[in-house]
Amino acid sequence: MKPSLTTRLFRTVFAVSLATAILSIIAIEVFFEDMEDTILDLELAEEHAHFRHLIDRDDFQEWDTALLLAIFLGDGQPETRLPDYMKNRPTPYSAEIEVGDKTYLMLIEATNQPAGRLYLSQDITIMESKQLLLQLIVLGVLGAMALIGLVLSRTTARRLTRPLQQLTHQIQATAPASSMRRLSTEYQDAEFADIASAFNRFLDALEAFVDREKSFVKLASHELRTPLAVITGALDIIEKRDTLSEADARTVGRIRRAATDMQADVNVLLRLARGNLDEEQRARLGLRQAIDDTIADLESTPGSSPGRLRLQAGELDLTLLADPALLRMLIRNLLQNALKHTRGPVDIDVTADGLQIVDYGSGLPDRIIQRLSTPLHGKAGMQESSFGLLIVQLICERLGWTLDVAESGPDGTAMFISFGTSVLDRTPNTSRRMRHERT
Repeated sequence: MKPSLTTRLFRTVFAVSLATAILSIIAIEVFFEDMEDTILDLELAEEHAHFRHLIDRDDFQEWDTALLLAIFLGDGQPETRLPDYMKNRPTPYSAEIEVGDKTYLMLIEATNQPAGRLYLSQDITIMESKQLLLQLIVLGVLGAMALIGLVLSRTTARRLTRPLQQLTHQIQATAPASSMRRLSTEYQDAEFADIASAFNRFLDALEAFVDREKSFVKLASHELRTPLAVITGALDIIEKRDTLSEADARTVGRIRRAATDMQADVNVLLRLARGNLDEEQRARLGLRQAIDDTIADLESTPGSSPGRLRLQAGELDLTLLADPALLRMLIRNLLQNALKHTRGPVDIDVTADGLQIVDYGSGLPDRIIQRLSTPLHGKAGMQESSFGLLIVQLICERLGWTLDVAESGPDGTAMFISFGTSVLDRTPNTSRRMRHERT
């Protein structure tokens, strides 16, 4: 899961504030340490100059105050008279040493008149303890600054992202419809107001496009239904004349069935385009009977090759709850697509869950297979699929059926349609015959 913008802003602002606090504390600590060392060095230098003027013997002298011990040891004098922590030190020498629970700042320098060494040792234990207290205070201040930075970072991140979250929620709440609610542009920041205005302009253009498409559908519906009505009316007049021979009557009957089927197909296509398929249009249909009727229609078409479409006898027949026109259109487009991709036979089989159609052609292109396995989204799907398969995929999506390319290669293609919950009953196939013998 991707982190939210609020979390990223919070982490960034808190990291910057924490880094700033740490750098500030380090700078303060270094400054105070340097200032302390400078003060102590200056004090010892002044004490050293003071005690040099007090030396009046060339063997051993000692001056002791509450916090300072000064000893002069002349050349040739043994170090046994010195405290243990001063023995065996080089000259010159300057360092901070710890003796038990005491801390001393010691300075050793050589003198000329009289010749020898001057030892200075200042007790800085109290100062060191206060320094420790100061460090604890500094750590406490650092913790307080980190806590304040945490609160400010979270508050700042939420305040900065609140308008963006509000805009995101408004966009997510915009449901596709004929008239979509526009986003509010009342934002303090101009950038968010610009985004909302741009999205509103997009909705305006989208609704205008949808309105144009609806107008086109209405126009197409009128233009397609008018010639069909003319054909049907002309057929009625011809039949009323009662001058047709038996062969002509059969021809007129086929024309009337074709016109009726085309009228139903037009209505189905228009309803598919509008996305309003009615439950009332569904009826109980036998799948094998629908396949037989479709095969008969296709084989009666001039230029067709009878016998290429072979319905396997099989054991089952399915009873479906479906729109007759939709089922007929789906079967017809599947069979026409199979015939288009092969010059050989096409096998049709009814299974326990659906319908399988196998051709023995060169197979479908990979881009078509990939498109058939992807839900339809706009223009890309229409461009990459043939129109017949596009109709099949659209019908399957609308009715909740599954279209699957089970196999496709140089030896042919096998496509399977699963009807899902539309299957009302599975009955034995009483005919147990093949419409055409396998050649």
